[in-house]
Amino acid sequence: MAWLSTEFYYYKGSAPCRAVWMTLKMLKVEYEDKQVDLMKAENKRPWFVRMNPQHTVPTFNDHSFILWESRAIMMYVMNKYATEETQYLYPTDPEERARVDRMLFFDMGTLYHAIKEYFAPKMHQGLPPDPDKENLLKTSLDYLDTFLETGGVPYLCGEKYTIADISVLASITELDGMDYSYKCYGEVLRWTQRMKENFPYYKECCEQGVEMTRARVKQLEADLKKQLEKERKQSLTKK
Repeated sequence: MAWLSTEFYYYKGSAPCRAVWMTLKMLKVEYEDKQVDLMKAENKRPWFVRMNPQHTVPTFNDHSFILWESRAIMMYVMNKYATEETQYLYPTDPEERARVDRMLFFDMGTLYHAIKEYFAPKMHQGLPPDPDKENLLKTSLDYLDTFLETGGVPYLCGEKYTIADISVLASITELDGMDYSYKCYGEVLRWTQRMKENFPYYKECCEQGVEMTRARVKQLEADLKKQLEKERKQSLTKK
């Protein structure tokens, strides 16, 4: 069956979803809003798995052309829906576009990867972050700080923000949700503040999702604390 509309499947508590959402808002793409509750495993339902066998969000269904992976979606919608007014978000000049692509892939393979690895125990079990992965995160933030310091421009790839800035901003908001301070990375901090102040859809697309992540982590930590206390009491009664 062919879909006759454009549908955006996403979860506000997901940083990659927020990146695509911000891009769609900038391009003023018309789509059906399809929120997927990962906490209820709605992405594992048969109808969703048939559409996306990896059952991941974001997923973008553009009249039966189905695409997932956030950065692939961002590149696709820029290629299809960008106008003369919005093309600066993903320049057509080969060298300028290559700079944007490089930062998108840095975000995917280095920065966001490090964030997921370090915070995995906290995100899934309410445990402290993985100390063995702390250096991985710090190194990725060091790289980002250096890129911003040596670039000599306000944004990652030039005088204007691009989809690379949008993607990296979404990843940084995951640190906000984890209450992880990055103040010691001065360039990263200043760039983040600049993006939050100047990007028109930051509040709409990010703030609620950050609070969802923060609340989920707190709930996991509280549940773990109760479970450990229960196990402690049980062990005492057996003695």
